[in-house]
Amino acid sequence: MDPIPCTCCCTFFIPRNKTQFFCSSRICQRARKALWQKQKLATDPDYQQQQYISQQKWLSKKNGYWKEYRSKNPEKVAKNRSLQRIRNLKNRGGAQDSGSSKSVLIAKMDARKGFSHKLSGQYWLVPMVAKMDAVKIFIATVPVNSP
Repeated sequence: MDPIPCTCCCTFFIPRNKTQFFCSSRICQRARKALWQKQKLATDPDYQQQQYISQQKWLSKKNGYWKEYRSKNPEKVAKNRSLQRIRNLKNRGGAQDSGSSKSVLIAKMDARKGFSHKLSGQYWLVPMVAKMDAVKIFIATVPVNSP
């Protein structure tokens, strides 16, 4: 099999089978498991119920955990409260706050990962939504002529 890029870290690896999209590094395997759990929670009501029950058991054993966490991390509490205000505005259909006509949006700061390598080279276009095969392409940078 040809090497393919890892869905998480974008490093090339040789998969063991056609369904492997994550390399064997610990971080990538955690990301794979998190993705699986997110999909499972969205599609399996029994799994969702069991996770809820498990969380409730943990919380009953760790009485006062969140109160202690908030007292130890005031900066995280402040950040969460400000983000919650934004989420509340968004859930209310963008209701204006005190006559302001601006709509407030949350930006994903980690949406684009920086790369230390150049753009030129061979890459795989790996579809993330539709069930399609990956396509191998070649990208070359074109120098910009300065006037």
